[in-house]
Amino acid sequence: MNVESDYYAFTEFDAEHSRRVLRFYTQFFPKGPVLDLGCGPGTFLDLLGDDGVAVRGVDVDEGMVRQARESGHDVALDDAVAHLRSLPDDSLFGVFAAHFLEHLAAPDVQAVYDEAFRVLAPGGTFVAAVPNAACLSVLGHDFWRDPTHVRFYDPVVLQFFAHQAGFRVVAAGENPFNHPGSPPELRPQPIDSFPNLRDDVTRAIQRAIALDPDDAENPDDEQAVTHERVWAEVGNVLAQMDERLDTTQRNLHELHDRYTNLLRQLYPANEVYVAVAVPEGTE
Repeated sequence: MNVESDYYAFTEFDAEHSRRVLRFYTQFFPKGPVLDLGCGPGTFLDLLGDDGVAVRGVDVDEGMVRQARESGHDVALDDAVAHLRSLPDDSLFGVFAAHFLEHLAAPDVQAVYDEAFRVLAPGGTFVAAVPNAACLSVLGHDFWRDPTHVRFYDPVVLQFFAHQAGFRVVAAGENPFNHPGSPPELRPQPIDSFPNLRDDVTRAIQRAIALDPDDAENPDDEQAVTHERVWAEVGNVLAQMDERLDTTQRNLHELHDRYTNLLRQLYPANEVYVAVAVPEGTE
């Protein structure tokens, strides 16, 4: 069976991007042995191996296993759940599953947690990373591009599975290394801010009144008063226009901020994770 490896080849899988994303999870595995479920071509095995951590993998896809073995890794060609069930109790210090659980139905996911709890030594850690259904691009199309995906698993659901198995939650959240954000064409352009013009308008009108040639030639008080009143009315109109422009500008900035926040909510990180551990002292 080579569906996953054939799909990776068809979509021209970006191995370097995968390395950057998976690097976030190495912090949870300071020592081994660690088992990578659905290890794929062995990217996470490379990372932990570079850190000097003993790690091995298991995958049901023959093409993936071949690639990982060609890189020098110890990888079993087997069903991950069946492989877990074959391991002795307390034989591992870490279990990792990146974009693996979404390929399973809920009862099988619970079985993964149950078996991981059994095979991990006290203090051992199980980290699961899954696609983020809260991200619009993942929910709308990215998830469905993989023909082997079964369903989404929210972090709360994974924490429930972990609780049922006996784990305690260590950490949960978004992977900051897998956060491309909203599509570039949706991102708003910066908005320039312009200063208030009220003082400039006032000074301009005062100069116009003082320098008006008609006032110099006809110093009639009534005419001068009328002239000042006209300029005052013009100034009042311009001041109101400036105030409305200032209000429009503030509203535009507020709309810009609200739209930016909406994009952040619609396009959070593409990937979420839950890290759990076997409580110390567990028999």
